[in-house]
Amino acid sequence: MSSLARYCLQNNVTISGYDKIRNTECVDLETQGVVIHYNLNCTAEIEQLGSQTIVVYSAAIGVEHPLLKSVVRKGLKTCKRAVFLAQLVNKTKCFAIAGTHGKTTTTALLSHIFAANKLPFTAFIGGYSHDLKSNFYQAGNDYTIVEADEYDKSFLNLKPYAAAITSVDADHLDCYADHQDLISHYRQFYESVKQFTIVHNDIPFGELCYGVNSDADFHIGELHITSESFSFELRVNQNQSLEVEFNKPGRHNIENTVAAIALAHQVLPFEKIIPHIKSFEGVRRRFDIIIQSKQLLFIDDYGHHPTAIEAIHQTLCEFYPNRKKTILFQPHLFSRTSDFMAEFASALSLFDEIYLLPIYAAREIPIAEVSSEVLAQKITKPIRVISKTEALEVLPSQDLGLLITMGAGDISELVEPLKDKLCQTIFV
Repeated sequence: MSSLARYCLQNNVTISGYDKIRNTECVDLETQGVVIHYNLNCTAEIEQLGSQTIVVYSAAIGVEHPLLKSVVRKGLKTCKRAVFLAQLVNKTKCFAIAGTHGKTTTTALLSHIFAANKLPFTAFIGGYSHDLKSNFYQAGNDYTIVEADEYDKSFLNLKPYAAAITSVDADHLDCYADHQDLISHYRQFYESVKQFTIVHNDIPFGELCYGVNSDADFHIGELHITSESFSFELRVNQNQSLEVEFNKPGRHNIENTVAAIALAHQVLPFEKIIPHIKSFEGVRRRFDIIIQSKQLLFIDDYGHHPTAIEAIHQTLCEFYPNRKKTILFQPHLFSRTSDFMAEFASALSLFDEIYLLPIYAAREIPIAEVSSEVLAQKITKPIRVISKTEALEVLPSQDLGLLITMGAGDISELVEPLKDKLCQTIFV
């Protein structure tokens, strides 16, 4: 939603809004003059809205939300976020990135490549790009780059010119009948693409694919791990070999990189793509190194799915094999925690020590017998369920070695205060 708000601001559209929590995105928009309400007692303000007002709401807002009902009663035009975004981008050459994992990094990297080549494009990114200094970028409208969100089947509103699908792991089963239903909708998205689509080689459909399989059209070949980065051989269509340097850890990020390269190649030659990969600074809360010292490595990551936790743990083991690994994890959504309870327990048990925050409900109401305490009982390593306040008190006193905070909820609010507390106990 915040990237759409920035689009409106940059295009001289007057905006105001509502959010449940005043987060950093809201604060930034407020500094640009946006009025944001944080309680439901703003019906008077709704009554003052002009008849030409369009109310855009996210999939997290249900039709029974009191403010949305007030808007409907007033007769104002309403529009789901996904529909509004599609109306903006479908008339351009739209590059869309879909998938359970890797959407934001791939979107940000593709945007970085386009910006480095000064292409006339607009980007809507699901996280803060360190390269573009925002989650929104506009330097023209010939091309658009967007994340194709599978939640609430939002991605089916898009009609992309080109697309990548990074994964179809089960998720958002509150919106889909089962995993096969999710895959079926990904296939529908695939079939909606006009020109070019590439999918990860684990995906059970698609003509062009990328990955480590030797028969992949974009094949990840020999891999070299250097100091906290990778270089790898990329073989294209079995007949062209490219050497790629990438400064972000994680084999999953190599795959994201290849997806971005394949998409960028639809408008750029490889010699204008590959040199810019190494300079990619990444996305906030995607393996963000907060503290790096001999005593402690503190990393923050947005990962909130068992597969993401496993991928992060693999990366930590590859680059920091001798450090004790502690995770502070905030489960995101009761439904996801319930659907993948065993998988979460298995993934978290890979760590040496685990701290769990209470489940972040977001748009949901609690589910009986689904809690962090229940999850903790299934974990086989030292585990403790703590509050955010306790985390600030307990973690700085521990012999951590390596600490990673993970989750898609308000655990992000802990990062800076936790950094301050940890810095008081170590020499950075």
